[in-house]
Amino acid sequence: MGSHLFFNKLSSIKRHTLIELTSFSAVIHQIIQWGTTPKLTIDNKVLLLKKSLISLYQEYLKLRSNTPSDDKDYHDPPDFNFEKISNTIRSNFAELGFYQTVSYPFDLKKPDTILGDANDDLSDIIKGLMEVQWRFQNTSEIDAIWYFEFIMRNKSTTSEQAHEVCFQKYILFSRQALGNETLYE
Repeated sequence: MGSHLFFNKLSSIKRHTLIELTSFSAVIHQIIQWGTTPKLTIDNKVLLLKKSLISLYQEYLKLRSNTPSDDKDYHDPPDFNFEKISNTIRSNFAELGFYQTVSYPFDLKKPDTILGDANDDLSDIIKGLMEVQWRFQNTSEIDAIWYFEFIMRNKSTTSEQAHEVCFQKYILFSRQALGNETLYE
């Protein structure tokens, strides 16, 4: 498809929500590789991870609440091995660790602090993106995009998944996470 827009067949989506398949696929691939390819030797991989997470969230914002659904029934995706993903992330980012955050970042009336696990959070993100990628390859573009918007919306707004929002904040702004440089200095 090259750099053509892949939503041109989806007339129900407004023009400002279109995303390029190549860009979207590249972001997903970039993030997935941290959990599927051990001991990557990529320059500036910490900065690349941070930028990829920002790009992923930008793609979500383009789609938020404006995604058609595919009503067809498809086979369930394979069960991607969480432990294998987690171990691969450890081989690429041995310095990922625990971080302290508030338990419900959207309700700060009386915040409780909790301990987050950056490796576990990144593993959750990658496992979800692996299913998105599988859907692109095995179901339909509409189904894959719907699923991406669904998981991002749920991981960004529910208290059970709020730790992933905190994880992204930790990765992007913390000197403790992944070295001494933050993205916004």
